Amino acid sequence: MKRRYSLLFIIISLFFSCNPKQKFEVLSLKTSHIDRPLGLEERPVFGWQIQAEAGFKQRAYQLFLASQPDKLESGKADIWDSGKVSSSQSQGVNYPGEMPEDGQRVYWRVIVWDRNNQPASSKDTWFEMGLTQSSSWKASWISSIPEVDSVPPLLPAPYFRKTFQINEGIQQARLYISGLGYHQVQLNGRKVGDHELDPALTRYDKRVKYLVHDVTDLLRSGDNAIGIVLGNGWYNQHTREAWDFDQAPWRASPAVMAQLEIVDQQGREHLVKTDATWKVTQSGPIIFDGVHNGESYDARKEMQGWATPGFADGSWQHAIEISGPEGKPSAQVMPPIRMIQSLKTIKQWEVNDSTLMLDFGQNLTGWARIRINGPAGSRIKMRYGERIYPDSTLDVEELSRFIWTGDTQTDRYYLKGGGEESWHPIFTYQGFQYVEVTRSDPEVELLDIQADVVHTDLAEKGYFRSSNDMFNQLQENFQWSFLGNYHGYPTDCPHREKMGWTGDALLVAETGCYNFDLTRAYLKWMDDFVDEQRPNGDLPGIIPTSGWGYTYNRSEDPERGYGPQWEGAFLEVPWQLYRFTGDSIIIRNYYPALKKYVDYLRAHADGYLLNFGIDDHKQLENKTQGPFLATSFFYYFSVMLSRMAGIAGELQDQQTYADLADRIGEAFHAKYYDLQSGVYDHGGQTAQAVPLFVGLVEKDQESAVLAGLLQAIDAKDGHIDAGVVGTKSILHVLMDYKQDRILYEMANKRTFPGWGYWVDELNANTLYQNWDGSQSRNHIMFGTIGDYFYKGLAGIRPMEEYPGFEKILIQPSFDNDLEWVEAGHQSPYGWIRSHWKKQGETIRWEVEVPANTQAEIRLPVGMTGNLRLSGKQIRASDLVRGTDSARSYTGLLVGSGRHVLEF
Repeated sequence: MKRRYSLLFIIISLFFSCNPKQKFEVLSLKTSHIDRPLGLEERPVFGWQIQAEAGFKQRAYQLFLASQPDKLESGKADIWDSGKVSSSQSQGVNYPGEMPEDGQRVYWRVIVWDRNNQPASSKDTWFEMGLTQSSSWKASWISSIPEVDSVPPLLPAPYFRKTFQINEGIQQARLYISGLGYHQVQLNGRKVGDHELDPALTRYDKRVKYLVHDVTDLLRSGDNAIGIVLGNGWYNQHTREAWDFDQAPWRASPAVMAQLEIVDQQGREHLVKTDATWKVTQSGPIIFDGVHNGESYDARKEMQGWATPGFADGSWQHAIEISGPEGKPSAQVMPPIRMIQSLKTIKQWEVNDSTLMLDFGQNLTGWARIRINGPAGSRIKMRYGERIYPDSTLDVEELSRFIWTGDTQTDRYYLKGGGEESWHPIFTYQGFQYVEVTRSDPEVELLDIQADVVHTDLAEKGYFRSSNDMFNQLQENFQWSFLGNYHGYPTDCPHREKMGWTGDALLVAETGCYNFDLTRAYLKWMDDFVDEQRPNGDLPGIIPTSGWGYTYNRSEDPERGYGPQWEGAFLEVPWQLYRFTGDSIIIRNYYPALKKYVDYLRAHADGYLLNFGIDDHKQLENKTQGPFLATSFFYYFSVMLSRMAGIAGELQDQQTYADLADRIGEAFHAKYYDLQSGVYDHGGQTAQAVPLFVGLVEKDQESAVLAGLLQAIDAKDGHIDAGVVGTKSILHVLMDYKQDRILYEMANKRTFPGWGYWVDELNANTLYQNWDGSQSRNHIMFGTIGDYFYKGLAGIRPMEEYPGFEKILIQPSFDNDLEWVEAGHQSPYGWIRSHWKKQGETIRWEVEVPANTQAEIRLPVGMTGNLRLSGKQIRASDLVRGTDSARSYTGLLVGSGRHVLEF
């Protein structure tokens, strides 16, 4: 079979590469999965893409690393020259040399040769190292008040400033800063960067994030000033709420450590660092801020020019040097939180003479930006929510459910008077569609209000469109909810909780990777898992945590936690990153901690069975209990860890965890499976689907278990009857076992329960927490429907043996009522596209395969008559037939380029 595949691939590749001298470009250079990172701390890994004519395959490459751009060529590269390497590898190329110095910028370039030995060079790019050594930090932590052993006081936001002189022109300047909880910086009165809500939440007694900014263009010869304002953020989370962040062991008053490293035109180095010579005041305009409560701003207290050299700071106090948080400084090398876009109101109405309601037409995360006019001391109060009562007033009852002190999602602005004023908060964000605006004075005029959309700026890497408008709306809803639930870490909802629930992220990690570039963002979160893991391997249900969530008191064993069906995000996320990027270093780096977690599960199993864990969350009638799911996912992650061990070169572990999985499977079947009936547990949809999904079912029993699942689906008239874990399992099982018509009809249901009910009946523009639309209306955990869009309808799948889409499996589902589907995913090698359209009795299918890869295209048996590939008839004898987990298929292997299939 391999020989026939190879022969056909050669024929197709030659057809698309007749020109012996191909033109190609080398582009999209990335260092450790990011473009030109500032503050890189790990050993760099390089990757590039190739734009070329069809059939391109890289023959060799040569990498150059140098301290200056003019040294990027053979014989001159003073850091590393790989030499000409005969390899098609264009992703995950490791650097084996000595690590660059702290703060050093390294320039690099790659030359690529094609099959005809023709070279092409990339443009130059660079990366810059962070401060990996403690000796590189010269700055001190400073605060506005001394450190205390008790609960820190709740004070207005502190403003810090420092003036300095540079008498020469500026050649280069870098600002390294960690301001906790949140910070914003100005240099000479101009904001540094376009970030918001820096730095991301971490466990501050283990790891503290710092930012690196290139501020060369903000400095000038002569007098300069730097100003920093701090918000409480999660470092001083003072609100009493369900997850005990107000009692976190790290909690302290806002503090900052920063150093500005400057090189002038003469090459002289200058250092401006935080210490007791800095000035500070707490008389500024931000009089209150809280991540759950909101922000209050008194414009009468504004200090015009407070971050400029000429500002009079005689009344300001000297900053206080403190020991600061215990956590190690760690560079925040991931996409920042940004203000992405602004939305106008689509509708507004008066509640009474002083209160106005605004509808922005989209459930979003961010804040309101206002322009107003009114007398000094008058106030605008803004309350944010995602639904309204029948009388059209704001409903925040559900959003206040876990917030026990202070207001929920409320901003206040006190006017200074004297003309038009504008404002938005900077140290909080809200989840909302509606804003209630209340004026304290009838003379206050609301000139304009818009909703700023604020979240981690994740690059879009996928799209899905179809002839089904409801599916298209769901795709849009998923993207809004996923982005709205990413603010430095993945959350469950952006309004009432803002918690990093592990289960939510586990379920949609794959869908997320299809849609967005998540590598650096997820790696940050994986570090958070490492910081939270106890010495025995135990993990909590939320990451990061204040110490809450290591136990789940509704479990049969309340001393244990949420179980691997939740906490197993620690394995699922790096596994999906590996599948989507091909970077095995991700697995190697986290393998010891991943192993420790599975060992924890093994240590607390009773005869290989777990008796703890959360049930199928948000399930309907046939409820599946936590221990059933926990043991299933104990098996799933033991198998996964065995595979990871092989990738990491731990061959003894590979066998150990494969054997462990076998023992778990035996115990699971003995307890939960009825061999005669083919029924697991109570026989509901989740109970039948989960064992198939995780691979627990013996081959000769798969048809019986699948029949039980189909019967359970039929009993609900084709509707889903499952919680979040069961839903993902059902979708994947129906895809893998080619139950395409049943899956399509389930996904397309327009009545309760189902995704179509949300869209058609509830007018959803995000994803909901519950099938009936109650509780939160911005949750991601039912977003696994996106797996069906990309993997099922479009058929785009990474192959386990070729991670990172080096080889692509494309196998769409055509057995549905759709007229057309268009989907694409930007892999590390470039765009993969699968567009198909039914035209009468025929199907026209366009496939795009990126350069330096190949794709295996599979068609269902019976759909290969008169098959044409880019206008050329494909003979039946040229096709390769095989069998996957469900049934036989017909396939062909194609090289890069655009291919049009008609059949």
